[in-house]
Amino acid sequence: MKNLRICIPLVLFAFLTSGHTAEAQVVRRPVKKTVRAKNRVKRQLRRQNRRIARRTLRRLPRDTRAINYRSISYYPVGGMFFIARGGVYVRAFPPRGFRLGALPMNAVRIVVNNATYNYADGVFYQSANDGYEVVTPPIGATVKELPEDALEIDFDGLPSYELNDAVYQLIEDGYEIIDVLAEDD
Repeated sequence: MKNLRICIPLVLFAFLTSGHTAEAQVVRRPVKKTVRAKNRVKRQLRRQNRRIARRTLRRLPRDTRAINYRSISYYPVGGMFFIARGGVYVRAFPPRGFRLGALPMNAVRIVVNNATYNYADGVFYQSANDGYEVVTPPIGATVKELPEDALEIDFDGLPSYELNDAVYQLIEDGYEIIDVLAEDD
C-alpha cells in the first residue's frame, strides 16, 4: 500500500513533465441552429381566442337580475345579454320588441333618416313610453366598431360582416348596415 501511494504521484509527475506534447484534432462540423417552440405562445393564442368569443359565462356577476320576455330570462351583463343553457350562460341578442328601463352604459346615439337610435354591442334601441325598445337595425346606419362576435361573410361577392341579423360593410368611417336578414319566427 505504501508503494502504491508513492507510485501514483511519481507517474503523474513523469507524465506532466515529459517532453511529449499531445495535439487535439479539431473537427469542423456544420452548425445546426435549433429553435425551441414555446408552448406559452400556443396557450396565449388559445386564451386570446377564448376572450374573443366570450360567448359564455360560468357564473353571473353578483347583483344580476333577470329580465323576462316571452318566458325566457335574459341576464344583462356589461351591455350584453345572456340566457341560461346547459349549466352556463350563453350570449344572446334580445329579440325585437324587448324593452329596457335604461340603456347600457356603452350605448351610442345614431341618427338615420331623421330617426334617432341608440346602439350598443350589435343591438339598436329606440325610446319608447317607459324606456327603450329593441328595434330592427336601420339600413344606412354607420357604427365605428363591431363587437368581436361579428362573423365575416361573403355577401353578394362583397366581404361583409353579419351580426344580429344585420349585414355590415367596411367603409372609411367604420361599418355601414347594407341589409337586414329576415327573422325566423
